[in-house]
Amino acid sequence: MQNSFKNNGEINIENFLNIKNIAIALLLSTVYVLLGILSMKYVTMSSGIAIAWLPNSLLLAFFLLKDIKQWKYYIPFFVMAEIVADYSTFTIIQALQFAFINIFETTLAAFLIKKFSGNQKVNFTNTKYVIMFFFIGLNIMPAIGALFGALVYSTRIDEHTTFFEFWRLWYFGDAVGILLLTPIMVILKENYESLKKYDFNILNIFVIVFALYLSIELFSTSNINLSLPATPFIFILALVWIIYKQGILPALILSLLISGTAIYYTVGGIGPFSIFLEKETTIYLQEFIFLLFIITIFVGALHKEIDDSKEELKKLNKTLENKVEEKTKSLVEANEKLIQLASKDTLTNIYNRRMIDEYISQETTKSKRHKSDFSLMILDIDYFKETNDKYGHQVGDEILIQICNIISNNIRESDIFGRWGGEEFILLLPQTNLDNAYIVAENLRNKIENHSFEKVGQKTISIGISQFDNIEDTKQFIKRADDAMYKAKNSGRNKVLVSE
Repeated sequence: MQNSFKNNGEINIENFLNIKNIAIALLLSTVYVLLGILSMKYVTMSSGIAIAWLPNSLLLAFFLLKDIKQWKYYIPFFVMAEIVADYSTFTIIQALQFAFINIFETTLAAFLIKKFSGNQKVNFTNTKYVIMFFFIGLNIMPAIGALFGALVYSTRIDEHTTFFEFWRLWYFGDAVGILLLTPIMVILKENYESLKKYDFNILNIFVIVFALYLSIELFSTSNINLSLPATPFIFILALVWIIYKQGILPALILSLLISGTAIYYTVGGIGPFSIFLEKETTIYLQEFIFLLFIITIFVGALHKEIDDSKEELKKLNKTLENKVEEKTKSLVEANEKLIQLASKDTLTNIYNRRMIDEYISQETTKSKRHKSDFSLMILDIDYFKETNDKYGHQVGDEILIQICNIISNNIRESDIFGRWGGEEFILLLPQTNLDNAYIVAENLRNKIENHSFEKVGQKTISIGISQFDNIEDTKQFIKRADDAMYKAKNSGRNKVLVSE
């Protein structure tokens, strides 16, 4: 809706005359008048005692839903509606007095409920808000408003009824009227879209129909001796079921239908309350309605808070699970990084000497146990020191990386390749005899010799090979390959030699 007010709280005349705003105000005024007529004709005992005054339920719901700055726009329309509703029974002065009493009662109630509940947004699904509504909206303000209303009645309208009786009639009539419709109006306005989610299945419909049937049976019988005790606890199981399955709004609507049934038959002089005088009948009926609604509202609010808490707990658990998963993932990644740092050479990303030592120990043990072939070759880059001295260590590092990539791309997955130290590398060949190891070594030597290295051109390697002998230790095994590699370097480089 368009903003009808300036920032300083003064009414904007242009928006005050806005057709949409006027239409809403007239609609609310019409509903106010209709609720007044309904209260006087159908919710009032034959002696004139009102069981519930419904117009105040509309006022309180409206003031709870609207911002305080918007109240002043609609108040004049509510005053006119009160005059129209009271025209046939009271004078204009009396109607104005009633209007100001009702508006004072409901505006102050709405202000205090919002203030002390700590929740500017209306929420009948919050227990603190419900408690404030109960104490302020249903007790304190109706009791204060009843003081002024009883004063008007006792001094200007009827001097035969005592002030206390007028006060009590006004107080309970307002409280019950507000209780009947205000929570429903507010929740319906705030959650009307949620109505689409309601699942009125066979069982839920049966519970509703049974509760309504029971209310008709309870209040329509003229035989007082056969009637059930008139207590709201008869309907509690049905209402709690609806709250559990559908929420507070359908349960409040069911409470309204049950209360409407009780009012209809009791006003007609039928039902379990009809054995008393009208004043006592009104009191018992009001207490019945009051308890029925209060129990429904409180149980509904508690159930909603429990559901919200469960949902919040699920979200927290999900968040915690995500955080644990993230932390676990981070730890796994950190562990993998640590393992990599502990097992890989930082420059070339192949195995370091510590891991190669472990693999040599593992593979020699396997070779002894299974009597399988196991060969090893040591590779050294020819004239690498001269390359470093001439082109710098950065270029030297690039050559190391490229040579490692060439070798890694031309060996089996089962082969184990690592950096032995400086420009020396070691390649473990499980289940490989000396002849096949020589073929692999020649292939690698040719690949590197034929590769053109940026900035330096051609580079070569010298390779020494040995095959594991089950009677020797690992040091001898490695030394034989190392000796063969040095012989290759000393005999001209860029060649492969097999150990003796």
